[in-house]
Amino acid sequence: MPAKGQRMPSEQRRKISAALTRTALPQEKRCPRCKETKPASAFRTRKPGGLVLTAYCRPCEAEKLRENPPKPSGRSKPCQIDGCSDPAQAKKLCWTHYNRLRSHGDPLAPPASYRNPLDALASRTDRNGPLPEDRPSLGQCWIWTGCTNGRYGKVGTKYAHRLAYEASKGAIPDGLQIDHLCRNTLCVNPAHLEAVTGRTNLLRSRGFVARQAAQTHCIHGHPLSGPNLYVDNRGRRQCRDCRRRRSKEAKARIRAAAQ
Repeated sequence: MPAKGQRMPSEQRRKISAALTRTALPQEKRCPRCKETKPASAFRTRKPGGLVLTAYCRPCEAEKLRENPPKPSGRSKPCQIDGCSDPAQAKKLCWTHYNRLRSHGDPLAPPASYRNPLDALASRTDRNGPLPEDRPSLGQCWIWTGCTNGRYGKVGTKYAHRLAYEASKGAIPDGLQIDHLCRNTLCVNPAHLEAVTGRTNLLRSRGFVARQAAQTHCIHGHPLSGPNLYVDNRGRRQCRDCRRRRSKEAKARIRAAAQ
């Protein structure tokens, strides 16, 4: 054995690991509570070696914990809100009061519950939003201030902009998507929403495909139209002048290498 404070040699660690790997692990075990012989997977095990750590099977262990719940360790303090016995997690508050503090600015604020999604849409919309940079003639955006999925507003399981469109203009036709004319995905102003096909919605965006489709000349200034336009088997547009130039340069390199 190595001295205290010293690291075990790597060769010795490999031998111990190999010996543990060759050790036959129990395939079955008898639970002393339910008196049944069950496979080792029915007991709580240690993941690296698969060794059984608990004497009771999982159902019996859960039943035992329900009958004799563990006592609080005393390390975690209770929530500072009077009448709340949950342990404090952040800012001396439990998760419930802490989330209310973040959402409403008050840990004692009642949870917002709406039976009608349109009531939630009306109460969580700021109608004094900014003007669209590309199309200011559309008017101000109505900004959704509720929860989002990172890009679009959510009202329960529905999208806020789709709910606003349906409430103002009717049902969305099958196969169509809602396009934000203002290019603000948090806007729920019905005047800024339009039902279009997926292709139209993609080409109106600011992504790579839309930029490529809007390109009229190649990087060398040649027009991507008329006899100079070449479309390959995958539907990609290319410049014929640039293709000829690249072909000549490749042939010249081959001839130079052959000499």
